[in-house]
Amino acid sequence: MLDIKSARKVFYKGQPDEKIALNGLTLSLKAGEFGVVIGSNGAGKSSMLNAISGALSLDSGQVLINGNDVTNMPVHKRAARLARVFQDPMKGTAASMTVGENMLLAELRGKSRGFRPGLNAARLAAYKERLAVLGLGLENRLDTKVELLS
Repeated sequence: MLDIKSARKVFYKGQPDEKIALNGLTLSLKAGEFGVVIGSNGAGKSSMLNAISGALSLDSGQVLINGNDVTNMPVHKRAARLARVFQDPMKGTAASMTVGENMLLAELRGKSRGFRPGLNAARLAAYKERLAVLGLGLENRLDTKVELLS
């Protein structure tokens, strides 16, 4: 499902503040497996996630998704193959849109949308049910703009 082969990324190469973020990183996750990445500040966690998503180009190495080499594929093309959730809720969302509208965007990602109302009563009920499981009270804030939640 996800393979990273000998990934290397150096920031400020040849400069006094040169930083090796990834140094031969190799990782393989099969379908159904998950991994946990821990490390101190500057350990390369975000660099690895950015390399997987395509937001950061590697100096060398490969990123493969389902056996397809996506190393040089731009972020917008990789988006059809993977999704990313940011720790900061203001990243990866449309802050001026409501929680429900953001969930609709996520649900319809990569699908043919057509021209019809998208955020209907059935979808709102389904979103409410899904959010209730989290126990954060978000199920009652589907009509609240994301920017007001931060």
